[in-house]
Amino acid sequence: MMTSGFAQFLEQHASAVFALLGALGGGFLSFGASWFLRKRDYDLQLWGKLTERRIRAHEKLIGVALEIRVMVAMGGEDEKGEVLRAPNVLSSREVFEEWFRHAITETSSDSTWLSLTAKRELNYLQDYLVTLHMHLANVPSELYPAAGAIVKEDFIEISSHLEQKAFSFFESDVHRLRLADLARWHKYPREETERRLKATVLLRRWQDIAQLSGT
Repeated sequence: MMTSGFAQFLEQHASAVFALLGALGGGFLSFGASWFLRKRDYDLQLWGKLTERRIRAHEKLIGVALEIRVMVAMGGEDEKGEVLRAPNVLSSREVFEEWFRHAITETSSDSTWLSLTAKRELNYLQDYLVTLHMHLANVPSELYPAAGAIVKEDFIEISSHLEQKAFSFFESDVHRLRLADLARWHKYPREETERRLKATVLLRRWQDIAQLSGT
């Protein structure tokens, strides 16, 4: 219970006390609102920087997909009567080796910022390129275009998958304030990777490529 002296004090100075309490309350509210706004601005600035990195990573992936799709005419026609073409990155051993290093460096440096599905597709591309590199080990440089003509459909399909995964990010994930879960496995299940690789022209026609090396 309030003492009579304290009650009398409140009664005599009620307006001043309530004014002081109002000022304190207003001060706390102002401080809270200011802190909340500053935190929100900081979060938005931070997320803006992260979003820029995510966009750049997916743009690089699209860039690699477009490089894979570029074809060069070899002269003549294939068994379907179409112009014989090969991926430009398989113009020679030197061109392929240089592009391979470029593609891995270009995409791996920002792979952390890729969506989970895009990251898995990128890892499949790397698995395919390593497998291709192995099968081309004994093929003379001047016959790389011939090998490229054999596997060009693989390059077109992989390019399409990479673009789809990257565009899916821009269509649905770019506005979401979340990053891919780094704890989730960043590769396709082994069975799926093996199934896709076995379905490629590269592994279905590996003997044709082996013949180019004279083995």
